[in-house]
Amino acid sequence: MNFKFVINIFAVAFLVLNSCSRTKDSGYSDWVDPVTNMKFAMIPKGEFMMGMNSTNTNRGKLDEIPHRVSMNRHFWIGVTEVTQQQWQKIMTPGEIHPDKPSPFRNKKPLYPVVSVSFYDIQKFIEKLNALSDDSTFRLPTEAEWEYACRANTTSAYHFGDTISDQLANYNAKVEYHLSKMGTFVGHPAEVASYPPNKWGLYDMHGNVWEWVSDWYAPYSDEPISNPVGPPNGDLKIIRGGSWNFGARNARSFSRKTHRPELWGFSIGFRLVREPR
Repeated sequence: MNFKFVINIFAVAFLVLNSCSRTKDSGYSDWVDPVTNMKFAMIPKGEFMMGMNSTNTNRGKLDEIPHRVSMNRHFWIGVTEVTQQQWQKIMTPGEIHPDKPSPFRNKKPLYPVVSVSFYDIQKFIEKLNALSDDSTFRLPTEAEWEYACRANTTSAYHFGDTISDQLANYNAKVEYHLSKMGTFVGHPAEVASYPPNKWGLYDMHGNVWEWVSDWYAPYSDEPISNPVGPPNGDLKIIRGGSWNFGARNARSFSRKTHRPELWGFSIGFRLVREPR
């Protein structure tokens, strides 16, 4: 056998294996749920500084105090927010809360579902888990959400320290020193309408607020591994900002509280998948 041919075969095999490894470690491996067609990206384990960075004007605020977080295992998170179409595959197509209906229901199937409370989502998850043969689904923890949003960046947004209406769906009419003044769309956008972060996740800034699993508590400045928040509380956390809020709320580290039994026309969610 030709020696150069053998060398070339080994070289090609090495490049293919190395490329696969890089794909897996970078978070670009995808898995699609056969029930809802939700796509999930694998997020690599690692460490990051959770909380405010140097662009924050409220340094010292306990809500966003920086602290080192270790994520000790890979996890799978939704590439997009859960859509109305995906919600209706699991739940009934009727209005979730007739007394306070969603203004966007049935407008477009790829709009993120909104006007869902934390407890509404638990019902959705329970039904989805019952239909799945090989996976369990849940809301992300607050640490998982921020780690996935940042995608190994330390800036206010995953694309840098400034934001514009070409990069995310937020209220660009609200003045903020990290934001370029722009348009206010006035409604959610279809998921994946704006550029993703480098781990392939869409709409981590703006579009709709996203529920996470944690009860609210101020941060400690102590390092922590795989935090899940306090065991109980009165308020849950929502992340990411929305089409109805300004750029300040869309920063990677910004937090907002919401009562779990309530909902809002700019609050939705994405899921984490755990293989069984």
